[in-house]
This record gives sequence, structure tokens and C-alpha cells, in this order.
Amino acid sequence: MKRIFILYVFLALPLLFLAQPPQGKKETNVQMNAGYMNIQTNQSTENGLINSAPQTEQNTLIKSDSVYFNVERKGNENRLKDQEQLSVDQTTQTIRSFSLVRQKSKLNNFQRTPLPAEQHEMDTKVQQLEQLSPQSWEYQFAFYSAGNYNLDRAPAMEKAFEMNPDDSEVLKQYFSVKYISGDTLNAANTLSTMSLYGSLSLDIERYTSDVLLSCSPSSTLITHGFEDSYGCFFNQFNHQQSVDVRIISLDFLQSPQYRSELSKLGYKFPNSARVDVGYLNQFCYLNADKNIHLSMTLPRTYLEQMAKKLYPCGLTFVYADSPPVDLPSRQQNLWFYQLTKYGLNEGEQKTKFASNYLPMLYVLLRKFEREGDELQAQQIHESIDRIQVKQVSKKLGD
Repeated sequence: MKRIFILYVFLALPLLFLAQPPQGKKETNVQMNAGYMNIQTNQSTENGLINSAPQTEQNTLIKSDSVYFNVERKGNENRLKDQEQLSVDQTTQTIRSFSLVRQKSKLNNFQRTPLPAEQHEMDTKVQQLEQLSPQSWEYQFAFYSAGNYNLDRAPAMEKAFEMNPDDSEVLKQYFSVKYISGDTLNAANTLSTMSLYGSLSLDIERYTSDVLLSCSPSSTLITHGFEDSYGCFFNQFNHQQSVDVRIISLDFLQSPQYRSELSKLGYKFPNSARVDVGYLNQFCYLNADKNIHLSMTLPRTYLEQMAKKLYPCGLTFVYADSPPVDLPSRQQNLWFYQLTKYGLNEGEQKTKFASNYLPMLYVLLRKFEREGDELQAQQIHESIDRIQVKQVSKKLGD
């Protein structure tokens, strides 16, 4: 009997283990449904949001990431702005340095072509601008300007003008491109703009009008700097004054294209690319048949070598082996009947060019004193005194 009981126990135990589900592994349908209801109940919130506790934690992480990326983006933007501003500041500083070197070269009283050291410094500044801001108007302007009116660099000047058409220095260089290339329409328009902006003042316009009046018909006028060159160009293009006079700018003579065009008109040139005192002396000698007049705004150093061949005529010096026969009558007509003498008359603002009228006045004074014409001599004396008084007043700051 005991053996039978033990056998029964051994047979019943496996059935009990099979009937007992493992804890946490299986659930009844009711338990699963109840659990599903509990999950859905836990997922609802007062705001109707699902899975509020995990979602809140998730949103916090998203917001943290968003703040991080916004801060990083703003930091990058600020760094880019700082870099751009630094580039702009460096570009501005470099173009100023370039302009100072170029201006210094223009103040040289012995040559128009920059000195080797000045040219090297300008070229260095151009390279710096190319690295800093190759698409800027400053680089385009400097690249052309450092070429000393070489039209091979003209496309750069065109770009500079497109980007900054109101800058006075850009307008000057843009005019040189248009004039040397023969685009007279745009050259005239550029001069009009410069006059409108005040780069070409009324003082310059009136003075250079007298310069052109001083030239004999179909003559050649040699000018030196901006004021006498551009002022004469303005009166020719915009007022159609003395259009038969050929204006030759010493500045522009640096341009190979400019020299090439003049050679087609019969002008001869020294065997030198450097435009200086000696260059002008040789140029006048080679082209003595061109009825040359030299503007009195040329520095004295340019005129000293040719002094024996120069004769005052209005606001120019005539280059000739001997004084022209009609020179005395021309001088008299110019002073009394033709020249506007703007800035010398009563009630007019004093002109800084007043002293340039003196050489001709001294010639006229000697002429009238030699002829015994006391009345005319007295008038010339008064004009000389008025100019000299204005010169003294100007020096005193009046």
C-alpha cells in the first residue's frame, strides 16, 4: 500500500508543475486585457496628452538639444560676422595704404611714373587686397590703378565702376579707360558726373577754359595733373571749346595704348617707358612741329631744362626756338579781350591759380613800358598788384 502511494505521488507532481504557469511569463486574457486598460488609463492626462511622463522627459531633451544648437548656430553666425568685419576692416585699411602710396607718387616733381619702391609697394597692396577680398571694388580699383593706365587691366576698372560708381577716385580712373579707349560718349558722361559731384569745381572749369583759350588753333597742349588735364577735357567734351587742340596728359603717357594712338597721329616718343623730366624734354624736341603749348601747372623742374625755348602765352608756355612773330599781339588780346580771368575780378572768390597769370603780365608790362604806353602799363601794374595781394592774403589764411 505504501508503495502504491509513493508511486501516485511521483505521477502527480509533474502534472502540478505543468499546470502552474511560470511567474511573470504568461497572463490570462483577463489579466492582459486588464493590463491594457491600465496602460491606456496611465496614458491619459489632464491635457489629453499621451504617455505624459515619458513625453515630458523626451520634450525636455529635445528642448535642450534645440537650445544647444541655437546657441551654437548663433555663435557660428557671430564668428562669421566678426570674420567678415575683420576682412572689411583689413580691406579698408589696405586700400587706404595703397591710396597713400599712389598719392605720394603723384606729388613727385620729377616724374609721373611711380618710383620702383612705390610701384613695388603698390603691387604688394594689390596682392594683399586680392587675398582679403578678390571680388571687392577696392581690389579691382587698385589692380587697374597699379597698372598706370594700362588698358590690359581695364576690365577690372569696369567692375570697380559697376560696384562703386559714385566714388571720385573710381570716376577718375574710369574716365581714363573710356578716354584712352576712344569711348568719347562715356568719357563725357563721366566728366559731367564728376562736375555734378564737385570733383571738377567751377574754379577748375573756368581756369582751364582760359588755358584752352591760350592755345593757338590746332596746337598740342601738354598737361600735368588731374586739375588741368580733366578740366581741359571737360571744357572740350562738355562745352565744345577748342576741340581742335590736342590735349596730351603726362599721366596718360604711361599707357602703352595711349602712346600707340598718338603715334598714329604722327607723334614721336622717347625710347623710355618712364615719364619724367627728361622724357618731356625729349618729347617736345621730337615733336616741335606740333605747335606745342605747356600748361603752367607743370612743376618748375619740368620747365627748367627747356626754359630758353619757352614763351608765355596766356596760361601756357609756347615751345619754340624763337618767339612767334604774333606773340605780343596775342598776349594783349588774351588779357584784355579773351580770358575770363575768373577769380581775379572784384567780388569773385579768390582763385588758387592766380599766380599763373603773372608771367604773361610781366611780359606785357615790359612791352608797354618799352612803347611808352603809360595807361596800359598802369592797368597791368594794378592787375599784378591785385594778384600779389591775393597771394599774400591766401598765405595769411584770408
